[in-house]
Amino acid sequence: MLNIAIAAGILLFAAAGYIAFMNSKLIADKKREAYIPPPASEYTVYMTPQFTEEDKRTLSPIGVMEFRDPQGLMKVYLCRVKNESEDLKLEQAGNVFLHHLTKARDTGTLMFYRTVEEALQGPEEKSLTDRLSAAAKKKARTE
Repeated sequence: MLNIAIAAGILLFAAAGYIAFMNSKLIADKKREAYIPPPASEYTVYMTPQFTEEDKRTLSPIGVMEFRDPQGLMKVYLCRVKNESEDLKLEQAGNVFLHHLTKARDTGTLMFYRTVEEALQGPEEKSLTDRLSAAAKKKARTE
């Protein structure tokens, strides 16, 4: 009788283990199915004295700098493009923007750089704008 009880206990524990394993697998599959990666975005660097409402329909700025130009104040925007286009990947657009930023900083014409925090999507954009902020704060190179 004791042997039957031990065998029944072992079967119950084995069944409980199998059910727990299947449940965790089911939960992992549901989480994987629920994750929707953000769509691949295209980016551009947009230079203008004034960002208009028309620009806001197609571009979402994630970083902006202003510098003094011979024609007056100019703004450079690092933007996510809202519609499908053949623009730049994030790193490429970041490098173009960084070029403008360091040139303005080094010549002393940089007025400010600002990250548009509320527009950031994902860790890649946050990382890039952190690097741009650090570059804007660096002292100009003296040669």
